[in-house]
Amino acid sequence: MPTKNFRAFYRGLDDAVEGLYRDELLTLADDEKTPDFGFDSRVFERAAEWVRERGGFTPSMLQEQPARDVIDETFRILGGAVSSSIGEEMPAELTGLLENNAFIFSGLKTYHSLNEVGLSLIGDDGGIKPFEKFHEDVAKIDAKYNRNYLYAEYNHAVTSSQMAAKWHDFQQDGDRYNLQYRTANDERVREEHQRLHNITLPVSDPFWEQFMPPNGWNCRCVVVQVRKGRYPESDSQQAVGIGEEITEEPKKRIFRFNPGKELKVFPDKHPYNKAPEAAKKIVAKLAEEIKTPEQAVRFIQEQEDRRAWFERGFKTLEVTRRKGVNGSTDMNGNIDMTRERLDRVLSGLTKLRQGGEVSFEEADALATFWHEITHNRNKPGNEYLTTLARRYMELANEFVARKTLPEFYESFGGKMQHPEFMDDRQSTGYNTWVRNYCSLIRKTGADPDKVLDAVREHLFNEHYSQQAAGLVKAIKDSGATKADGTPLKVTEIKTLVKGCLLYGERMFDEYVNISLAEH
Repeated sequence: MPTKNFRAFYRGLDDAVEGLYRDELLTLADDEKTPDFGFDSRVFERAAEWVRERGGFTPSMLQEQPARDVIDETFRILGGAVSSSIGEEMPAELTGLLENNAFIFSGLKTYHSLNEVGLSLIGDDGGIKPFEKFHEDVAKIDAKYNRNYLYAEYNHAVTSSQMAAKWHDFQQDGDRYNLQYRTANDERVREEHQRLHNITLPVSDPFWEQFMPPNGWNCRCVVVQVRKGRYPESDSQQAVGIGEEITEEPKKRIFRFNPGKELKVFPDKHPYNKAPEAAKKIVAKLAEEIKTPEQAVRFIQEQEDRRAWFERGFKTLEVTRRKGVNGSTDMNGNIDMTRERLDRVLSGLTKLRQGGEVSFEEADALATFWHEITHNRNKPGNEYLTTLARRYMELANEFVARKTLPEFYESFGGKMQHPEFMDDRQSTGYNTWVRNYCSLIRKTGADPDKVLDAVREHLFNEHYSQQAAGLVKAIKDSGATKADGTPLKVTEIKTLVKGCLLYGERMFDEYVNISLAEH
């Protein structure tokens, strides 16, 4: 049961949060209502009942599903505000940082709302509240956090994300242009924000480090580029002085930050950040989870070496509609996978991001993902193929994909996990073909590293219809011989490579042994 000091502290914190938003909600016109952003109150109600059953709320409970559902529902709205407010030209790593900040904000907001639910279990007399009274209080807490506060937070996320995107664009041009602060210039503009209207300064001026919009909840101000010389430059010290004066009040001082420069949607000094370290650590770890295909795409795109895996960019990761396949790609950056494998890719990427160990099933799904990525490294792109040409192509692609799996894992800062998939991956229909090809390399004495380099080079740079030639040439140029040391002829290797597609492993071994023994 919470102590009196604990309850007093959080009541004071609740008053601080309510005071932070109160004036902004009062700026709504008389005929306006706080918009409904579609927050599913049933999620909060289920979590509240769970808190009641547990007798209170603690930071560790943030890891459990009812609390995580509230976090996810909050982030669905605030994260949606971020993603819908920035264009595709915004680098994925910057978008990811903004969304990560919105998720952490959602997590800490959830901590405070559910903690308040826990505190509401106890009446002022120290006794357990009646069931009906408790649920009345839960409804009020839900309306306060998930409707009233959410109104201001959503608007802030939109403006903050837009300004972050603009700041990224401004940085590309440097001081070629000046920046000008502009209000919405109507009757609803706050008097203090009007004082910032038309302030014009270079992008490198310290003013923009603190007073880039939004400068308050529901702030509609913007910053635009203007040609140098078109407007007189403002006095920097005077501009900073005005900014400091209009944000001197503690609840306004929290907005002294630049969303684009700090890559944060919400200010660090928001009262939600006054949470126990245990809660912050849990939320930070939850923020590393990759829950949606869109997040996976952005995660892959965060680093330049991973972006290089896609000749035409990585665009989508979706559930396949095709039957009988683990995955597929159009080679234009769109990858489809079965629902089961896609879910395991997401959980596997999360573990790699967190430095954890992936399961056998996740490693298998990640190998499928890498197979489809490897297709996207082909420069010529997709083309019509005969059935036989397609089989040669898939043999080459799966051979390269499984032998380069360490590259995939190393790109996430880790070592190869489940190396057995480099030699044997029974979930793919190409497994026997690849194992036969590897057997052919061993039996002919070809250098496996040289073969891999040659097949990879050919796979990435030549048309898919020509992959049979690449598979043959790689073995020929890597020292392949018969049992007596006689170099194999191209025609002989062609026949053997075709046999990789025709025979099971046991029969292929016998076929190769006989072929290599012939004089």
